[in-house]
Amino acid sequence: MSIVPLESGWRTLNENGIRVLEEYLDTGKTREVAGGSSNSSAAAAGDARKCAIFTRAEYSEMYTTVYNMCTQRTPNNWSEQLYKRYGESISKYVKEKILPALKQREDVYLLQELLKRWENHKMYIKWMDRFFTYLDRYYVKLQSVEPLHQRGISIFYQLVFEEVKKDVRNAILACINRERTGDKIDQELIKGVIDMYIGLGNGSLDVYTREFEEQFLPASQEHFTRQSSGWISEDSFPEYLRKVEEALKSEEDRVNRYLHRSTNVKLKSVVIQALLAQPQMRLLEKETSLSFLLSNDKTEDMTRMHRLFSLVEDGLAPVAKQFCEYVKGRGTAVVDEKVEQLKNATKADVSDPSFIQSMLDLHDKHKSTVTECFGSDSIFQKALKEAFETFINQEVGKYSFAQLMSTFCDRILRKSGDKLSEEQVETSLNKIVELFSYLTDKDLFADIYRNQLAKRLLYETSASDDAERSMIAKLKLKCGAQFTSKLEGMITDLSLAAETQREFQDHCNQLNDKNAALGGIDFQVQVLTTGYWPSYQTHDVTLAPEMQKAMGVFHTFYAVKTQHRRLTWIHTLGSAVVSAHLQKRHDLITNSYQACILLLFKTHETLSFEMITKLLKIDESFAKKLVATLSFGKFKILVKADPDNSDQKSISAEDVFKPNDNFQCPHRKLKIPAPTFEETHNRERVEEDRSIAIEAAIVRIMKARKTLGHQQLVTEVLQQLSFFRPNPKVVKQRIEHLIEREYLERGEQANQYRYLA
Repeated sequence: MSIVPLESGWRTLNENGIRVLEEYLDTGKTREVAGGSSNSSAAAAGDARKCAIFTRAEYSEMYTTVYNMCTQRTPNNWSEQLYKRYGESISKYVKEKILPALKQREDVYLLQELLKRWENHKMYIKWMDRFFTYLDRYYVKLQSVEPLHQRGISIFYQLVFEEVKKDVRNAILACINRERTGDKIDQELIKGVIDMYIGLGNGSLDVYTREFEEQFLPASQEHFTRQSSGWISEDSFPEYLRKVEEALKSEEDRVNRYLHRSTNVKLKSVVIQALLAQPQMRLLEKETSLSFLLSNDKTEDMTRMHRLFSLVEDGLAPVAKQFCEYVKGRGTAVVDEKVEQLKNATKADVSDPSFIQSMLDLHDKHKSTVTECFGSDSIFQKALKEAFETFINQEVGKYSFAQLMSTFCDRILRKSGDKLSEEQVETSLNKIVELFSYLTDKDLFADIYRNQLAKRLLYETSASDDAERSMIAKLKLKCGAQFTSKLEGMITDLSLAAETQREFQDHCNQLNDKNAALGGIDFQVQVLTTGYWPSYQTHDVTLAPEMQKAMGVFHTFYAVKTQHRRLTWIHTLGSAVVSAHLQKRHDLITNSYQACILLLFKTHETLSFEMITKLLKIDESFAKKLVATLSFGKFKILVKADPDNSDQKSISAEDVFKPNDNFQCPHRKLKIPAPTFEETHNRERVEEDRSIAIEAAIVRIMKARKTLGHQQLVTEVLQQLSFFRPNPKVVKQRIEHLIEREYLERGEQANQYRYLA
């Protein structure tokens, strides 16, 4: 095989390959080939276009020439020279043809020409790579030099792109700005130029990021900052957010259409920063911001607001704070209105459900907002909790929220209360328990609720046992078993009491003369466990002989049934039906004390007040209350014997009473109101229970920790006490008390305590 000289071989490559390729790129025309006509259209289909530039024989000649020149032995191996001339030929074409074509162009025309030249350049280096395949396969790898394709790209980058990059970037940014203002642009053109940036990076985004993105993002920031200023001054808060949402969508679409996908997150961050993060406080101060949306139930706008500000780092915190302040304001206004109403009212009714119902409605509304508009976001749930805790724990005149809420429950659960279906009762109880969770004085609520539950159970005024159990179960779920143990004990106690009563009836039925043994009365007893039930006042009284006889029978029965248990009779809770023959027969439903007074008139036509107290051996002040209910109440069963003194509602020791023979009432069965006894749910007893709970918590903590500083001890005590929130000063007092009782002692360091075993 003959030696191929360098110049001869290069002449073949240049004349039959490179010049033909360059002519095609410049004119779109190929040479005429034997047996065919010239292909004059550059827009023909791709495969036809490739085949028209070089025939297989021509391509084979180019390849073989390079192969021979690279495989000849030294000094005739022209690999290095070919590699050098490869770059020189491409550089020459770029300088002579491409750069002059771009110099007189600007804006869109520059982009169009550049994209055309880039596409031609890619075809140029593609054919050159095919001609010089052998050189690329062996020489490039052995010498570790830049691959031919990459070398071709680098030449375009260094000679063309570096020359026009600033103008190109400005042209692209100008197009994007025009599109942002509503003009139509050639998106395919922009996409092609952006692809050129990526192509110039040889597989990396360095060129795209450095030469385009790093200028595009600040320009976008500046654009949207200007937009924000205009929108804030011109638009309402909801309209502004709608425009922000549209801007975000438009920019995302822009990236999808002609920018690289890696720009999406960065561009989105720029838009969020310019349109939401920076102007957020100004936006929230607008009259049409969150307060307006909440007042007018603009759920769609609030949902959009939450969705957008959740994109801002810590962007929901100011919104949640404003939400909290709004709810606080609404709740406090309702409380203040109620307080003012109580001040002006001649007689306050604690059982009026309208106030608590308004609180439930307020909570329902804003809970719904948190759920539906704010996606149950924890920061808004916390804000709602903080807001309600602020006004739920205020005093409402002389009443506490605990008392009002417990009374609201009592109204729902009593027979004489609101007539509700089972589903409505369950819904109302769920809502009140949600409101209860914000209450600080949960122990006070429990004390009041226990007292009212006791009345419903003992006087059989509870509308539904299932509803009672359901409410207790809800409280247990919210506060734990310890909180509801006494309430559950009361329910269980009644079942056991009913069983005891059945056994007592069986015992009485076995007596020789049941009627005589029980003093001729129908006698029923409920035995309750003291620890579960509220404490009740007891007054010594001499009961009627019939009552004493019946009680004696029960004592005998109960002593056989149980051991080591002491019975204490609570006559204030007892009830009796006394048959009275006045104008006609009436069945009077009274408590045990009232019954004892009425039964005295079986054997006496008249009795002085002094004699009544002596016969019953009852406290005088308490007796006045009892006699007043029988003489001056709704039903005047007794009257003063002295006609001149009958209208006076005061009672003295000398006043004489007799049955009212002129009493008239169409009803046979009459319930005589009992005197109002002192409330069992008083603050003092609750405070005593709290002192015990605080001391127990202190001892538990110190027993486990042995030594602890004052502040840490107070903090841990407050964390443990979930049913109420004591003042730190009270905790300090209980610590001092425990030191006095030698449970604790002061440590060697200041403000430190040690546990004494």
